[in-house]
Amino acid sequence: MTLARRNFNKLALQFLLASTIPPTINACQRSNSDAIAPQTLFSKAVTSKVNELVPEPGLEIDLIIPTFLGNDRRIFYGRGIPKNLKVLDKFPLGTGRTKVGSTWKTWSGAGWTGQPTLTRDREKLYLTIGSYDHHLRKIDLDTNELIWKYQFDDVLKGTATIYIDPTATDDNRIVILQGSRLGNKNSVSTSKPIPSLRAISFRTGREIWKLNIKKTASYSRDNDSSPLDLGNGLLFNAGENSIGYFLNSSTKAVSEKLELLQPEILSEVQLYEERDRSRQGGNLVTESSPARLGDRLYIASGSGHIYGISVTDRQIVWDFFTGSDLDGTVAISDDGKLFCSVEKQYISGSGGILKLDPTQEPQAAIEWFLPTGNASLKSWKGGVIGSVALNDRYRSGEEFPPLFATNALDGYFYLGSQHTVTGEKVKSFSGKGEYDTPLILYQQKIGASISTPIFTEGNRAIAAGYNGVYLFEFIWEKSNPGDRQAAVNSRGEFYRLKVEQIAEFKPGVSFEATPIVWNDRVYLCGRDGWLYTLG
Repeated sequence: MTLARRNFNKLALQFLLASTIPPTINACQRSNSDAIAPQTLFSKAVTSKVNELVPEPGLEIDLIIPTFLGNDRRIFYGRGIPKNLKVLDKFPLGTGRTKVGSTWKTWSGAGWTGQPTLTRDREKLYLTIGSYDHHLRKIDLDTNELIWKYQFDDVLKGTATIYIDPTATDDNRIVILQGSRLGNKNSVSTSKPIPSLRAISFRTGREIWKLNIKKTASYSRDNDSSPLDLGNGLLFNAGENSIGYFLNSSTKAVSEKLELLQPEILSEVQLYEERDRSRQGGNLVTESSPARLGDRLYIASGSGHIYGISVTDRQIVWDFFTGSDLDGTVAISDDGKLFCSVEKQYISGSGGILKLDPTQEPQAAIEWFLPTGNASLKSWKGGVIGSVALNDRYRSGEEFPPLFATNALDGYFYLGSQHTVTGEKVKSFSGKGEYDTPLILYQQKIGASISTPIFTEGNRAIAAGYNGVYLFEFIWEKSNPGDRQAAVNSRGEFYRLKVEQIAEFKPGVSFEATPIVWNDRVYLCGRDGWLYTLG
């Protein structure tokens, strides 16, 4: 393909994204798209169908689901209306060994967060997925066949991020960023480099660079976070050493350091404070992925903070402190609010879900808090380990109230109103003070889960956990003013929600990963060694 043709394709893709594809996909394609004010970029609900989202022939690259939870705001999960959860196909992901503390573990398949990415390149669709057998794979979506696999030094837990490097040659034009655990031959305290984040060529499967996750006060040097492409030649990644790295996105801006070909680090942000060390020791691990709202990144750190970081200044400018270990990724709604999960650790109150207004000072930012039950599972004591799903990209009409969903360790799938509160007060996660709490429109026992549920088109939701996978359908019914069981929309109208579980998949397999949907099919990794195609 000639350079002129490639440039034409790139310009055509940009024009299509700007003018014809709904905002959801626009946000998927350009990681700086959400810099526009929410009320102008997301003024209408997305009602388009799958066949309206297929790019025109000749468009070379389409990053459909290029990162964990789909876009900069972490609220896009694919397109299509799943109608069942029958097994249509399976792809083997294998088994690998890893060392947790002083104990060797054998893990199969993929776990938390373990969400596939979806990319169209040269008119073909591909999944990429990292797994516990130490490999990153590129899979042909149509044939379910392996294209290539790349081997890391340890198991892969986090979801990849894919971006386009306009400075690169054709082979390296599409770049995969993938993290892993530190390596079976490495230890956290070693002085040698530990390359837990790597850049891989999407087209060839060849390594481009490795990033050393350096030793800090954190007891981890893994990388579970999914980075973001910030545009203008800038990437942001968070290592489990609790350092946020601003990196040069050009694959040509590399140099040899510590015997590794490494990317250019433009600046670093420390995601913990010295006082956190005295409270939590080395458990200062940042496992979540950054989300973007305008000129700020928001990221939850295991040090107990939800940080706002200025992209321009590359400094922390907002700091909401919970005191709890935080694992889930911040989800950002169309009206610019933060939905954050809280694990019950180091706090006297319950874990659960926080809704925050980042335009306010941190001490005044809480709009509501949803406490979830205390339930021990592995080393967890309760709260929410996964992230919050929002239906902002899947509302079938502007009149319907926006929803949130989450899975909790207490075994429940929660479906609630983003805006409507009950009028009652609940105790704070810290055990001090009280807050409003959201109206829960549906609550179903599905078993403990650390997976993030997803919304789909057709007013549906999917929840996966240790007991299986569940498909829900919900119908809005207009209600009377003052109905305390109804959510209120932006026009002050009341709507009740009728929810039905329409399918389940319970093969006796644990699911920790988060699914995606495409063309009415569900793609989800299990802990039994398989990537499932359900539909």
